[in-house]
Amino acid sequence: MLLSLELPPKDPKLAGFVEIRPRELRTWLAALPNNSPLEAGRQILDAMTSCNRVEVDAEERVKLLDEYQTALELLAAGFETLYHATGFPLKDKARQAAILVRGLWQELATGYKIALIERLEKRFLFGGNKLAPQLIHQILSLYYRLYQVSSQVSMALPDGIWFESHQLFRYAAENRHLDETRGIDDGPTISVLYKRLLLLSLADPMRFAPAELTRVIDAVDNYSRHAHFQPVAAQQPSAAGFFLVRLDVDEPPHYIGSRAVENYQGMAMLLDTVELGKKLHRALAGLEAKAPMAGDRVKLMLWMETMRRLIKQWSIAPKRVFQRMHTDAQIELAHGLKAAAQSLLTSNGVDLDHQALHAGLDALPQITTWRILNESPGGYAVSTRDAPTGRLHAGDIVALRQQGSAGWLVGAIRWLQQCEDGALEMGLQVLAVCAEAALVRPHVASDAQFDTALVLPAIVALNQPALLAASKGHYAPLRELILLTPEGERVVRATRLVEQQMSFDLFEYVAD
Repeated sequence: MLLSLELPPKDPKLAGFVEIRPRELRTWLAALPNNSPLEAGRQILDAMTSCNRVEVDAEERVKLLDEYQTALELLAAGFETLYHATGFPLKDKARQAAILVRGLWQELATGYKIALIERLEKRFLFGGNKLAPQLIHQILSLYYRLYQVSSQVSMALPDGIWFESHQLFRYAAENRHLDETRGIDDGPTISVLYKRLLLLSLADPMRFAPAELTRVIDAVDNYSRHAHFQPVAAQQPSAAGFFLVRLDVDEPPHYIGSRAVENYQGMAMLLDTVELGKKLHRALAGLEAKAPMAGDRVKLMLWMETMRRLIKQWSIAPKRVFQRMHTDAQIELAHGLKAAAQSLLTSNGVDLDHQALHAGLDALPQITTWRILNESPGGYAVSTRDAPTGRLHAGDIVALRQQGSAGWLVGAIRWLQQCEDGALEMGLQVLAVCAEAALVRPHVASDAQFDTALVLPAIVALNQPALLAASKGHYAPLRELILLTPEGERVVRATRLVEQQMSFDLFEYVAD
């Protein structure tokens, strides 16, 4: 097959300004201000961009690119410190650093793409193709690096990356390069790098808070070899663990399950995660067995929750139930469990017991206004440029209401996307249309202070029992809790965990 990769046009006017001698380039890179990663990164980006737009011999270009990559690896820790996100939206300096780093890895990949195409063109004239698999490996490795950075800052992959990744995989498969590594015996093969891209996409990284993504990426790296490629069949044997990879379009894989796909006419294959799921289940069982005796139980519990979520994502990916409708309206949003509880109290005119003061409910919550991008009975996609920086995370509880409405809904942030222009978009799922603020504490700890909670009423039509949302750590199987609501105090018992996020536990309970 012929590769169709996006390459920049050549600009002969730049030839006199570009350093094409590897030794001199190394000297120049070493003199850059490494204690100022942003300044050094901008200079490297300018130099690489110019180099990618002048004529250079393919082998010499690779030597230059290797020098650039070495310099970027030395700056990587400094870059990460700058764009590291504890919450969204990013501050201006962090957003600038994120955009710069994404541009650096993408421009470096562009250089290797140029070298690959030039090398393949030379092969037809002189024969030989030893460099091609190494270049394909390098490009996919950089795309995976770009995807990791994009996930950590909750930004979408640039257009065209999926289409080019699919092409490179196809070329490697047709030329039997899938088992090639870049000279590292135990390093990932081209096939494994491509699987990592696919699995990171299927994990839906924008649904994870930044602190969770390190575990997600570790899981992708450690378990990607257990995913397998399969041909497209008219009917799959199982509903779980099959994802369609369309190799001729610019899109990530998506869940196919057991649906018939015989009418699809394009180039496609399936990613089979059945064995991967079994490996994850066994790993999770091992963690659960260690949990009672673990020294760092909190860290172990975080890993277990990440594993459970990945098992779901890599077996039967969530599917949107309702069709989205575009709406020209705005919503008000109170962020966080305590802010949601206070909004409900204020709206209902209810004054809880004085112990509420200890739960921090005496201050009015900060309300922000968001523009609705689209909505459905299940939730909203919203956008703003005015959210307080660094406070929002995927998985946070919120209270929301359309402007002009009196009552508050309770929802959760399901995904976040930071746009390069500074806007922030996010998806909200409605958990309850009417909820009640409450306080909760363990029954056995009579001296413990009450903490904020939300009581979500049962939904008979959906056969959904009443749920309790409390800050993370309150749920334990069959744990007795004191629940304080405007109706009074009662003892309840936690029965089943429905969802656990970085900031809350959502679980079923019964009166004790």
